[in-house]
Amino acid sequence: MKKSLIALAALAAVGVASAQSSVTLSGRLDAGLIYTQKVAPGAAKANVGRGLNNWINFAATEDLGGGLRAIGNVNMRFDPQTGVPEGNARPLFQGETRVGVSGGFGTLLVGRGLTALQTPNSLADPWGTSTVAASPYAIGYVTDYAAGGEGRIDTGIFYTSPSFNGLTLSASFSPRKIQLASGYSKTAMSVNALYSAGPLTVGLGRENNRANDTFTQLYGTYDLGVARLHLGVGKVDGGTLAERTGTGTTSTMTITASGAVIAGGTTTNIVAPEGSIDIINIGATIPMGATSFRVGYSQWNGTGAVGQKDDSKLGLGVRHNLSKRTYLYSDIATQTRKNNSATTSPATSNSRQQFFDLGIQHNF
Repeated sequence: MKKSLIALAALAAVGVASAQSSVTLSGRLDAGLIYTQKVAPGAAKANVGRGLNNWINFAATEDLGGGLRAIGNVNMRFDPQTGVPEGNARPLFQGETRVGVSGGFGTLLVGRGLTALQTPNSLADPWGTSTVAASPYAIGYVTDYAAGGEGRIDTGIFYTSPSFNGLTLSASFSPRKIQLASGYSKTAMSVNALYSAGPLTVGLGRENNRANDTFTQLYGTYDLGVARLHLGVGKVDGGTLAERTGTGTTSTMTITASGAVIAGGTTTNIVAPEGSIDIINIGATIPMGATSFRVGYSQWNGTGAVGQKDDSKLGLGVRHNLSKRTYLYSDIATQTRKNNSATTSPATSNSRQQFFDLGIQHNF
C-alpha cells in the first residue's frame, strides 16, 4: 500500500512539472510560381518557389517560479521545391537556435538568431522583406561574415528589455573574433529602440558586423485605419580595406582584399570598402475585408560593389485570406538598375528587370 501511494505521488509530481512546462510546434508553408523576365542563358524564367521563407519552429517554455521562465527556440528553414534546408551554405537550423530566461528584467538569450536591429525592421516594408515585390531594406550589408548569416549572428548574446510606456530597448553582440592578416575581426554588435503608441510604431537602430561595416536605420508604420503606411530610411557604411584583408583561420570567415566574402556573400551584395549606400523605402498596406493590397517603392544609391549602385524598385501586391491561417497572394515588381557593368541579370546600364509571383501560404 505504501509503495502504491509513493508511486501515485511520483506520478502526481510529474504531472505538476509537465503542467509548468510546454513545447509548441508552429510553422509556415509557402509555395507558388515565380517568374523572372531576364535570366541567364538557358535558365527557366518560371519556377516553383516561395514568396516567404518556409520554416518549422519548436518553442519551449518552463515556469521557474517567481515570475521567471526558461525559454528556448529552434527554427529550421527549408526549400519548398525540394524539402532540403534553405540555401546551399546555410545551416539546418538557419532561423534560430537560442535558449535563455525571461522575467521582470526582460529577456536574455544565448545562441544564434536575428540581431536586435534586424528583428523588427521589416516593419518598414509592406511585404515584410519577402516576395518578389519586397524592398531590399539593407542592401549591401552582410550581418555576419559566415554562411547563412543574413540578418543573424552566431554565438551571440541577445537582450530585450520590458516595455517602458511603449519603449522597448534591445541589444545583441557576438564576441567571436577570428585572426586575420590585418589583426582580429571586429565584434558584431547591434542596438535598437522601438516605440509603439496607438497607431504609431517607430524604431531606430545601428549595427556593425565583423568587418566593421555599419548599418543605421530609422523605420516605422502609422495606421490610418483605411491604410497602414510604412517608411524606412537607412545608410550602410563600409569598413576599411585593411579590416577586410587577410584569410581567416576557419572557413566561416574568409575576406579578400577586394572586399568579397568567400563564405556568406559575394561581390554583388557587399558595400565597397569605405563606401556608402543610402536607402529609402516607402509603402502602404490597404485592407478591404478579406483582401488587402500592397504598394511599395524603394531606392538605394551609393558606392556599393559592381551591380549594386543606384537602383530603384516598384512593387504592387494583393493578398486574399481564405481563413485566419491560409491566404493566396500575387505580386508584381519592376526594378531599374543604373551604372551597372556586372555580368549578372540585368547586365546593362539603366536596364530593367521585372518579376511576378502567385502563391499560397498556410500557417500552423
